[in-house]
Amino acid sequence: MQSLHRNDSLALAAALGAVVCYGTTPVFLRMFIDDLDSWTVNGVRYTVGALFWLPFVIALLRDPASDSHVRPRRGVWRSALIPTAINLVGQTCWAITPYYLEASVIGFAYKLHFLFTIVFGFLFIREERPVVRDPWFLGGTFVCVGGVVGMFVQDLGGQSATSMVGLAVLLVTTIMFGAYAVVVRRFMAGYPARLSFGVISLYTASGLLVLMFLFGDYAALAETSVPTLGLVAVSAITGIAFAHVLYYRAIQGMGAIVSTGLQMATPFVTLLGATLILSERMSALQATGGLLVVAGGVMLVVAQSRVRVRAS
Repeated sequence: MQSLHRNDSLALAAALGAVVCYGTTPVFLRMFIDDLDSWTVNGVRYTVGALFWLPFVIALLRDPASDSHVRPRRGVWRSALIPTAINLVGQTCWAITPYYLEASVIGFAYKLHFLFTIVFGFLFIREERPVVRDPWFLGGTFVCVGGVVGMFVQDLGGQSATSMVGLAVLLVTTIMFGAYAVVVRRFMAGYPARLSFGVISLYTASGLLVLMFLFGDYAALAETSVPTLGLVAVSAITGIAFAHVLYYRAIQGMGAIVSTGLQMATPFVTLLGATLILSERMSALQATGGLLVVAGGVMLVVAQSRVRVRAS
């Protein structure tokens, strides 16, 4: 009984840790926009995150008996190609977004990706299809979309072209990450989570490095202060490496529904960091829209849980 309670506590701590790691990422990214371009930040951050995972990938490939997964490990490199392609597009857009939108706005509007996860699940995974008939799904969809419109309604009249470009890039980001969650489930099932994410990270880092050398001003790294480079490295470890580890640990201990529900708190971490560190202020309309996006996300989580309960 004591061991069970300890496992629950560790899972909750992991879930809260993931909330903090994911929530601080937009704040970190906004801190770099005056020193480095998005291509360079992306290439450096993901390389640091991938190198963190490299020892785990090597160890898991060398020790097939380390867990109960029976799928041949060598096939993971081929299986990871499609998830990597989608992740590459999503990560590229994700890194561009802070150059157009404030961190607090990104934090709330990004929650729209959960809607696209359900939509792609409906398209490609048979077991996920009943969720679209649940009234909570329909309600959550309308609330999410209404929230995003509310956050950007002031810019829809063409008053801020920058915000509209940011919105377009962020929408592509949420679509790609929604698809990414589904293709990982479809193509990487049977592999350990650490191995799957490690291989995808190595592939993605390689692609982002190529893009950095093609389009980025990577020479600016030599002129960037050591503290700023240190923050880039810290953001990579927390936002790419630790965030995923903690999230997977939370799912193992608490289940996907509860863990995903807790992730709806990440925009509030972003808002707090953006207010204290970046001195950002959301308008009343933006804040209302952001709260609606989060509320819609919670409704979508409820819809998923109701469908899974009926199926069990």
